[in-house]
Amino acid sequence: MMATEVQSGDLDSATSSRLEVSIDGLTLSPDPEGEQVPVEEPDPSPEEPEADTPGAAAEGEDGESAKSAIESKWGFPLQELYGMGLKFFKDKDGKAFHPTYEEKLRLVALHKQVLLGPYNPDASPEVGFFDVLGNDRRKEWASLGNMEKEDAMVEFVKMLNKCCTLFAPYVISHKIEKEEQERRRKGDKQMKRDYGLSNRSKCGVFCPSVTILSMLNT
Repeated sequence: MMATEVQSGDLDSATSSRLEVSIDGLTLSPDPEGEQVPVEEPDPSPEEPEADTPGAAAEGEDGESAKSAIESKWGFPLQELYGMGLKFFKDKDGKAFHPTYEEKLRLVALHKQVLLGPYNPDASPEVGFFDVLGNDRRKEWASLGNMEKEDAMVEFVKMLNKCCTLFAPYVISHKIEKEEQERRRKGDKQMKRDYGLSNRSKCGVFCPSVTILSMLNT
């Protein structure tokens, strides 16, 4: 795992500072001053029910585990679903969608929880007082506590689906492709079976001597 950090600007001057970090291809860079995108105030009115898309309904109902619930809703094993989510985040971040700084912190922390387990200060190098980004990452990772690996995967997928509306169509397209491949595989298997039965039938009609000999040899 490689991590790089870049800081520019003078702490004693009015020049803005920009911090960037790249962890396993996941890049964090808080917006520099003067370029922040206005954040809309949340609507106090009750939220309308979300559309019936994978991951939209609450997981864990009727005693069903979060892992089983999310697998049944998305149609993929959790490990495969998490892998798709991680690839989507790395490929589309800053292109197809633009998560906030806080959302990126959370996603990176969940990713580290999956890879390394709970945050262990004794196994991590010291972070400088002025390393704002490094301290933010540590705090977010530590806030996950002893979250299990599978729970971190579930939370990563749910978080990604919440902050990017393009993730669900991305998974659905993969599901359709997977189902099509499975349909073709079954079709090819059935075709081979039918072809074999057809050949044996023809041999029985046009090659009676061969059929009789084969019967005598059995």
